[in-house]
Amino acid sequence: MQLTRAVSYFLILCCVSCIAATASARDIEYKNNEFSIYVTPGEPTQMEFPDDVSGGFRKKLSSLSLDKKDSSLIIFANESISEDGEAIIVRLKDGRSYSVRIRLASDSNPRDSLVRLYDERSSILSSEEEELPFAEKKFDRSSPHSPSGLIREMVLAAEFGKPKIPGYKISERYKGETVMNDGTLTATIDKIFIGPNYWGYVIDASNQLDEGQRLNPATFRLDGTRAVSMDKWELAPKPLNIEQQIARDHKAKVYVVTTPRQ
Repeated sequence: MQLTRAVSYFLILCCVSCIAATASARDIEYKNNEFSIYVTPGEPTQMEFPDDVSGGFRKKLSSLSLDKKDSSLIIFANESISEDGEAIIVRLKDGRSYSVRIRLASDSNPRDSLVRLYDERSSILSSEEEELPFAEKKFDRSSPHSPSGLIREMVLAAEFGKPKIPGYKISERYKGETVMNDGTLTATIDKIFIGPNYWGYVIDASNQLDEGQRLNPATFRLDGTRAVSMDKWELAPKPLNIEQQIARDHKAKVYVVTTPRQ
């Protein structure tokens, strides 16, 4: 099994190397925000990071196949990838992480065969220094027990398959229950995260109109609401065919953080 995987990966690298040899690599300087990689379904794209890749997150129902080896990440997209692309999170062994959006290539943004990422945080430390620069407080994340931190953790759970949030119980008792259906928009509960100070609701919203609409965060505010976020603010019209249903551009994930119900 290990030999088969090794041979498979060797063939992938050979394929990517041949393609990369005929096309110039694109260099990206990390600017502390999400960056885009452009792919064509069925064709590999290779990313080179400044340190070895340890893991990351992607959607549970992903249109991407990923394979990692040392500091390389090989990306294959299938035909189901949407025009908006798909976000992944890549983590390195040295602790740094990156949000990468994989998008469909176009005439204006041709397919990337090889992408090299440069990060100024990767300065070499002397042997006397015990802490890495990216372990300093300016890179600390907000706690899951704060509204913004809980929003982040719910996104990781709902869109990238993170199994649990520390300090929270997951309730699927009301999964699928409709909480809104006014003829223009339907909203159903996906899951609820129950903590000592906050409750987090993951809601599936779906456009029922034959035209696009912009979501209003106030629509989803409950008593004691502390934060509302969405994976998209603009919804496409109600789908007319199976391709539009698969694309799910008429749907959005809504994340609501409230104080505990009494």
